[in-house]
Amino acid sequence: MRVPDPPEALRLTVADLLKDEARGLRLSLLSPEVPLGREITNYRIQKHGLIFAGFDQFFEPERMQLMGAAEVAYLAGLSAERRLEVVAHLCSLRPICIIATRACEPPRELLQKCGADAIPLLQSQLSVSAFFDAVNRYFENFINPETTIHGVLLDIHSTGVLLIGKSGVGKSEVALDLLQRGHRLVADDVVVMRFRPPATVVGEANAILKFHMEIRGLGIINIEDIFGVTAVRESLRVDLVIELIAWDEYDGSKRLNLETENFSILGVNIPKATIPVNPGRNLVTIVEVAAHTFRLRKQGKNTGSELLDDLARRLSPDSN
Repeated sequence: MRVPDPPEALRLTVADLLKDEARGLRLSLLSPEVPLGREITNYRIQKHGLIFAGFDQFFEPERMQLMGAAEVAYLAGLSAERRLEVVAHLCSLRPICIIATRACEPPRELLQKCGADAIPLLQSQLSVSAFFDAVNRYFENFINPETTIHGVLLDIHSTGVLLIGKSGVGKSEVALDLLQRGHRLVADDVVVMRFRPPATVVGEANAILKFHMEIRGLGIINIEDIFGVTAVRESLRVDLVIELIAWDEYDGSKRLNLETENFSILGVNIPKATIPVNPGRNLVTIVEVAAHTFRLRKQGKNTGSELLDDLARRLSPDSN
């Protein structure tokens, strides 16, 4: 099975290492004329001094190559002719970029060859160990970005359902009824969303508001205290977004929901359903059915499309 490409907003290039968001890496560019648009697909760093001895069996060009004081001193100790051979061999392997640490001054031959072969040569003011720590933190934050969304996240038969809508539309009240039916709460009001590669969003509660819910007229209640530990869970993948809207705001032209509507969270498109709210409607049952319908669609069953296909066959002249 092919792994989906990461969302466009979560793709990292060499140019991104020089932006303000990566200022903790303390990087500067030594080869300013080279393109910086190559995408970084391997977030591990390689410190491969053996390449200078001609041993390139485990060289991985998609990883950033790190040069410390030892590597720079080794190159400086070579003859000019041998140094040029080593540098040419390194650049022939097309590393995504080369980074010299602790403000080491790389040899002139490396600077010239990187410029000629369009390989970015960067320099960090950090030591090797400090750079490893800083870049690992940077990649962790980049790969797993987070955001917050106003809504309620529930576990409905192992389907992560996020209820959204304007304040006062009734999200918490619907969630409370769902809890009484045996479903589980993940977060109310403030849902912390985190991206998980390759294309998943996981939601959890804000640390302060964890397992608490606000019900107008009652105030703040603790779901774990009232319903027990089986009524809550720490985190959950978001599978379906349900937007509750006022009845007079509902677009009736989309009543059959033949086309899947999506809601984007951290660059990931998540299926979305829009449910109008009106006094007397059993929203709890409708939300449960929406979760069941989502699972059926994942299995390839779309009732609305099947009904229209059957109707088209019955109306076709060939069917007579």
